[in-house]
Amino acid sequence: MHFVDIEFIPFMLLPSLVLLYLVITNKSSIERIFDLEILRKLKLDLGINKRVRLLALFIALFFMILALARPVYDKGSVEVVSKRANLVIALDISRSMKAKDYFPNRLEFAKQKIKNLIKESKNLNIGLLTFGNGAYIVSPLTPDKEMLLYMLRKLDTDALFMKNSNFFAALEAAKLLFGKVKEKNLLIVTDGGDQRDFSNEISFAKRAGMKVFVLAVAGTKGVPIKENGDYLKDSNGAIHIFKLNPKIADLAHDTGGKFVEATLSSDDIKKIVESIQGYKIGKKERIIDRVELYYYLVFIALLFLFVSFFDIPTNKIAFVLPFVSMLAHGGILDFKHIKNAKEAYANAHFDRAIKEFSVVAKSKRNPQSYYDLANAYYKAGRYKEAIDYYKRVQTKDRKLEFKKLYNLGNSYFKLQNYQEAIKLYEKALSIKDDPDARYNLELAKKMLKKHRKKSPKQHKNQKKKQDQQKSNQSSANQKQKRDHKQQKSATKKGSATKHSSAKQKEAPISDREEKKWRQNLERTPMKTFLYKAPIKSGKEGENAKYPW
Repeated sequence: MHFVDIEFIPFMLLPSLVLLYLVITNKSSIERIFDLEILRKLKLDLGINKRVRLLALFIALFFMILALARPVYDKGSVEVVSKRANLVIALDISRSMKAKDYFPNRLEFAKQKIKNLIKESKNLNIGLLTFGNGAYIVSPLTPDKEMLLYMLRKLDTDALFMKNSNFFAALEAAKLLFGKVKEKNLLIVTDGGDQRDFSNEISFAKRAGMKVFVLAVAGTKGVPIKENGDYLKDSNGAIHIFKLNPKIADLAHDTGGKFVEATLSSDDIKKIVESIQGYKIGKKERIIDRVELYYYLVFIALLFLFVSFFDIPTNKIAFVLPFVSMLAHGGILDFKHIKNAKEAYANAHFDRAIKEFSVVAKSKRNPQSYYDLANAYYKAGRYKEAIDYYKRVQTKDRKLEFKKLYNLGNSYFKLQNYQEAIKLYEKALSIKDDPDARYNLELAKKMLKKHRKKSPKQHKNQKKKQDQQKSNQSSANQKQKRDHKQQKSATKKGSATKHSSAKQKEAPISDREEKKWRQNLERTPMKTFLYKAPIKSGKEGENAKYPW
């Protein structure tokens, strides 16, 4: 065992010892006036005396100082592979990105795609810039996802809309952001502009050692753009149609990158991330596997603080301390599991995170612990278990309730239950007007329509089956009525002699009739039984749980 920050011990311990000596040797005003023997006789047993309290306080301080020095136990060195690649994202903000062939328009759809990439990326240093006639740097290369999402959210593109797309300016700005790093990956999110020759851009990217990826956010058919109440027109006065420029693919292919057309799913983002240079290979590093011991020292310090601050009669201390120890130890164990779970979650080891969060959820049984466990299940792709634990989150906290409903909607979306996803997104939006939830709601509605269009034959077959079942049921009802009439006529005939009618009542149903009845039951699935169950109840109709 050794201390990582050992400098805390001399710098904080020595002044603390001096202070302890001064406090203990200093007498109070009462002690200066009265003799100690008299004070002992007058004093009631109100708990631990002042000097013991002070001693306990400084012992607690001593263990806190040791905890600050971070005692660790080294298990040994471990070889790990760090997968940290560099990616600059260039967002096209030219006028053509106002086209509405993607919902709500190309630019907003592109921003959503970038947002999803930032959220789903692991071990990426990401930089962000925008370009039109010129280029504007939004963020340098950073692993801080929250900062990147904040910058993207606050990006005001309305004031920056430009007529053309200057791809050369985007490449120059990206080179400036990369600096001296070896692996340079540039993702351009654009509709391709109207440029026909990219030879200058290709040669510049090759000289700079950049791989260019292109995420095409435009349709091949194209759409017009309306500005100030009128459609934009070309030099001949005809309405201009803005569509995907296929030549932009040359910039990606000739630099060793990849050209991907945007889709409603996340497959396009996965293709780009998997192709990023240096992301899969990574670098081998040796790190020391350490076990932190500071929380044990904090636990001891808390015990002495308890003794120092609370008035406990001296004869009760022996019973109170074990109870406090048990509670504190339980809290420390929970803290350890939470720490391990968060580390596993951050490193995408979701199965391990599930195990750790499960322990915390069993111990805490609070909304936050269920929510964390549900998130781990969701990230592991186990959406049914995630739904189960999201539903256990019962809270009055509106923020947590919104997150729960939003994630529930995502879980049902992943399971292709779009109707349920739509309901949950709408509930989430009733709490908070969130752009992500609104976007997912619109996407779920579109996927539901698409799903319904894909399977019209299934709906027709299902309708035919329902009609067939109705016809079978009606024929069975008619047959039952005929049997009932025949039974009435049989009883009338049998009423001539009492002896024969009594035999008829006592005789059980024949095997032939039973077989015929069962065949009819199989053909017509009715809720009837051959023999009435011998259930005794105080009133008729009490057995509502079992209608048969």
